[in-house]
Amino acid sequence: MTKSFNGVWGTFEYLDETCAVISTLREQGRDFSVMSPFPHHELHHAMGEPQSRIPFITLVCGAVGIFFGYAMPSWTALDWVLPVSGKPIVGIPAFTIFAFELMVLLGGLGTAAGIFALGLLDLFRKRLPVSQRFRDYNRFSNDRFGVIVRCDASAAAGVEQLMREHNAEEVVREFPGRAWVDLAAN
Repeated sequence: MTKSFNGVWGTFEYLDETCAVISTLREQGRDFSVMSPFPHHELHHAMGEPQSRIPFITLVCGAVGIFFGYAMPSWTALDWVLPVSGKPIVGIPAFTIFAFELMVLLGGLGTAAGIFALGLLDLFRKRLPVSQRFRDYNRFSNDRFGVIVRCDASAAAGVEQLMREHNAEEVVREFPGRAWVDLAAN
């Protein structure tokens, strides 16, 4: 795992051009990330419909909540028996409300923790550009799409050419020990 970003990033004005670049990069097997001002199903489709682990984390945490929502009051009722007019000691219908609430609580907390943990892990696995220019570029959250490709210096020319063919507004190379190069698309 590298400690810094090596690769090329480009900005695009139009969604169709961005999707075309993403599809081509995915077919080539390149390691890339996408920056977008809004979520869009076309980007998701171009990226190959990646699946998140968050629903699984939510399911597991919710199931743990249901388990403890029934187990804890049942254990308490069996440990401290209070017979009431022939009713069962472990009353499943009475414990269902508690189990539901604990499912919602643990499912929500597990989802929040999963989003934070997986986001942090992804940030370490897939480095972003570190240049001041990238940090100061705030249009990805406003009106432009960005494609960040992690590659070595020998593959950078091919990635640049691909981005230019799809009308990238700007293409920036970043490699350690080298200055970035700004290449206008047109």
